[in-house]
Amino acid sequence: MTDFLSPVGRLVQGSPFKPQTTDMAGQPLVFKSGPSKGLPRVQFFAAVAFRKDDLAFPAFRAIIQGVGAAGFPHLFPQGGAGPCTHPRFAFKIIDGDGVDDNGKQNATKDGFAGHWVVRFSSGFAPQVCPTGRYGAVDRISDPAMLRAGYFVRIAGSAESNGDASKPGVFVNMNMVELCGYGPEILQGPDAATVFGRVAAVLPPGASAAPLGAGTAAPSQTAPAAAVNSMPATASPTNPPPAGQYTAYMAPPPPAPAAPPAPPAAPTGPVMTAKAGGNTYEAFRSQGWTDDAMRQQGYLV
Repeated sequence: MTDFLSPVGRLVQGSPFKPQTTDMAGQPLVFKSGPSKGLPRVQFFAAVAFRKDDLAFPAFRAIIQGVGAAGFPHLFPQGGAGPCTHPRFAFKIIDGDGVDDNGKQNATKDGFAGHWVVRFSSGFAPQVCPTGRYGAVDRISDPAMLRAGYFVRIAGSAESNGDASKPGVFVNMNMVELCGYGPEILQGPDAATVFGRVAAVLPPGASAAPLGAGTAAPSQTAPAAAVNSMPATASPTNPPPAGQYTAYMAPPPPAPAAPPAPPAAPTGPVMTAKAGGNTYEAFRSQGWTDDAMRQQGYLV
């Protein structure tokens, strides 16, 4: 396992906050080995695009390729600096100007053209912090503060996947630093595109305004124009009809803010900084033993 700190790139797919439960084929994610083999698991995924003319990227790429060569030396006859003889070695690096496995041009994907795109993943939610502020109180937990299209650095590690049938490397994501802002990338269709193309037509019995308790629903035989019409604005000289719901005329007072929850007292085994803020229980749920955690420097 080799630690790395990536150059600054643009988050083009995924999110460090949203766990995935299925793979690209829609199948549930499960553990493939260890004591939890066959049990469901989650994965956090982020694809980050680095400009092809970024002078810092070649050194970062060399770390990933070197890990692959160390894990599968027979596939790298010239060593880590040379080419790999396996045509589908999983480096987790995508050519933004190439073609994906489905024959689609990568350049048609927002933010891919002219970039190398690295696919980072983690079995745990990574720490997210703003650049220059790395204290526990500075950590970002609101997904709205880090959207696709923003610029980030990734701290993590690379290791061989040990799979002779599908050789490759894991590019693990441990921490994410929000470094800057760019145009937001919408992942999937937006609501305006989906709903804005055709206006909604209310069926008989539906009202465009909220109905108060005890107020009868519109007549099932009422014409659509009457159902969709909004009531006239009430005033001292134009009072609302008897029984009409009028609560919409004055907004309710704001609800009091909930008091912050008291911080939980730390219990159980003590994790090191290398654990990236992940708990002992989280490691155990992934199949880690105490000895393995201590050996890798995650547990005191």
